[in-house]
Parts: sequence; structure tokens; C-alpha cells
Amino acid sequence: MDDQALRVFSTEPTPVSLAELKEALTRAGYPISIGIGIAGDATDDELLSKEWDAAFVRWHVPELHDVWLIERQTPGIEEEADAAIAECIERARRLSDSAGRLIVTDHLKKSRNVFVINILPVLITDDDHPAWPALDVALRCLAESTDGLIYAYNEGFYDADGEMLLDEAED
Repeated sequence: MDDQALRVFSTEPTPVSLAELKEALTRAGYPISIGIGIAGDATDDELLSKEWDAAFVRWHVPELHDVWLIERQTPGIEEEADAAIAECIERARRLSDSAGRLIVTDHLKKSRNVFVINILPVLITDDDHPAWPALDVALRCLAESTDGLIYAYNEGFYDADGEMLLDEAED
């Protein structure tokens, strides 16, 4: 599992459309577009489809550049999704908060989609990039729309409102 990636483990079988994600980010005032290829914006049909595998979120200021790659993985079909679920269940089981551990492991076992947000190099090298706070909007949109649980490596597990459910840092 990539330590730089953030994950949303969704119990809903139908993923959020890219249009919903784009709307949440632009409504919050972020200058973004979404593309499903190396270059160019996604078409309206591509944005409205709930059948997508990967999408780039592109930042427009001061110039156009990719900030995240979002991938959708399906447990039972893609090994990466199964491995991420198994690893997070194991991580949760090692933590001392029994109530949080029960909530998180139960949710992970029911996951039907795993959304992986890969942080691209432009953000990793710029702690002040304005796309960092937009990431919170994207994670919450994915989680709220799909009954998702957010996981941040070495931080812990959060609900769709951003409230900590199980804190890795405390252990």
C-alpha cells in the first residue's frame, strides 16, 4: 500500500460520479478540472458516468497542473483493493481503542469500492500548495456520497465528516 496515498473505503456498490466530485470542489471555490486521460478535460458523459477507473484532478492556478490521481478499485476483482482492505484491517486490529476498532474493521469488511487518492509530486514538494485543503473536500465528497470511511496512513481512520474514528498516532 502506497504510504503517500489516501483511501476511502466505500460500502456502496455504486461510486460517486466525477461530476459530483467536480461540483463539490468548484462549489468550495477551487480552480480545478477533471480529466480521465493524460491530457484534456473529461467530457460531460464521462463526468456523469459512475463507471470510471481513474481520473486526474487538475489545478488551474497559476498554470494548469495535475495535483492528484484518483483511482477506483473493486474488492474481489482487483488485488490492490483486497490488499488495501486486508492491510487496514490488520492495522486497525493492532490499535487499543476497542470500540473504534470494531467500527472500522466491520466497515472495511463491507467495502465495495476503494478510492485511492495518489498525491502527485507537485504537492509533495509544496507544503503550501492551495490544493492541500481541497483534498479534504474531495475525501469528504467521496466518503459522504458512498458511505465511506477515510484512511490516512499513520494518522488513522475518519468518518465522512472528518471525525477521527480510530487514531493510529495514539498507539
